Parts: sequence; structure tokens; C-alpha cells
Amino acid sequence: MFGFKITTKGLALEAKLHSGAKLEITRVMIGDGKVPEETNPADLTNLISPIAQATSTKPVTVGTTTSFVVEYRNDLNGGLGRDIHINEYGVFANDPDDGEVLIYYANLGDYPEPVKAYTKNGPVVSRRYPVSLTVAEGTEIVLGYVAAAYMTADDLELYLESSALPEFMEQAQGLIDAHNKDAQAHQDMRNSTKDLDARVQRVEDMVMNDITKNAWSVDFDDLEGLEVTGVWNRTLNRIEF
Repeated sequence: MFGFKITTKGLALEAKLHSGAKLEITRVMIGDGKVPEETNPADLTNLISPIAQATSTKPVTVGTTTSFVVEYRNDLNGGLGRDIHINEYGVFANDPDDGEVLIYYANLGDYPEPVKAYTKNGPVVSRRYPVSLTVAEGTEIVLGYVAAAYMTADDLELYLESSALPEFMEQAQGLIDAHNKDAQAHQDMRNSTKDLDARVQRVEDMVMNDITKNAWSVDFDDLEGLEVTGVWNRTLNRIEF
């Protein structure tokens, strides 16, 4: 057997999830077991031969698909102190009715991956395995452990696009909306528009209106040569009473 399965318990838990629900992933495990021919992997409730708890990247949800990477390193939790071969891995989650259940199982079949025992001066060996789950849109994914996996450039890009970017855009839009409602925003442009309106009005008076007396206008960009009563609003170029 080579491949992965959403277990029967996993499918049952997926059916219970709804928008706004919470899916708590309690742990991820690696093992060295091999699925017997007569066993349906979907019926498993645990790994065939568990070895150690692994870690993962932080889950990223796009629409109804949640993805993350299970990672085992030989330095995790102090290391095992012995060589192992990873041949299976699984994801456990909390079911509100049944407690902790195995929801995702994968087996490497005839291609187990060796991991050397960790030594103080030796290299850190890492094995990474992808996981993809279908959840109801709007489901909150939480981890019952620290997401301590190393993030690759692709992991970081996916996280930023799906998690950080929407949050940033929402905050930026809030600032834009507040700016658009601010009567004092872009006052230089408002003043330029006001000046242009006055100049257009004077042209219209010259062309379209029968003016027989001296026409004059004044603005309040400054008060040079003017005597006024009131308070000068320098920003709005006007006298206020």
C-alpha cells in the first residue's frame, strides 16, 4: 500500500464541521508500520507501529481546503537516540463526540525513509510530508501543539498570500475608508479645485453674463492688504465668523 486515506473517523468529523466551527488538530505522528493486505487503511484508529510525535507547519486554508506539511526531524524532543525508518504518518484531531481520533493516514509502502539518530555534533535530518483536508468554508483550524516545522520559501509565500495578505488588505481598506470620509484630507487638492471653480465662474461671467459694473473677487490664501473681521482658517482659505 502506498498513499494516503481520510479515515472513516475523519470523514465523520468532516461531516460535523460547519462554517464557524473549530477543528483542533491534536498531534501528528510518524511510525514504521506497514498496512497488512487484509486491512483497509480507512478503518485504522492509530498508526500500525507508532514511533514518535512529529510537528508541522501552520495550516493554511484556501476556500474549503486546509493544507500543511508534517515534519519529523531527528532533533525533535531531544531525538530518539537511534536510527529509524519512517513508513507511515498520521494526523489526529479532537472529535466532540468521540474524543481524539485519527483523521488522516498515509503509508510509504515499500519506500520507507531512513532517519539517522541525532547526535550533538551531527546533522539535523528532516523528512516532510504533505497533508490536505477538506473542511467547511469558514472553519477555524487550531493546533494542540507548537507548529515548529521549518518553513520553506514556498511555505512562507503560501502563508502570506492566504493569511497575512487578506488581513493586511482589510486593515488597509479601513484606513482608505477613514481617509475618504475625512473632510480635511487632501486639502491642497480641495483648495486647487476651489480656485479652479472660481476661475471658471469668472470666465462664465465674462462670456455669458451681462455685467455692467466692475466685478471683483477675493480669496483668503493670505491676508496681505486685507482688513477682515473674524477668524482666518488658513487650511480652508476662508474667514470664519
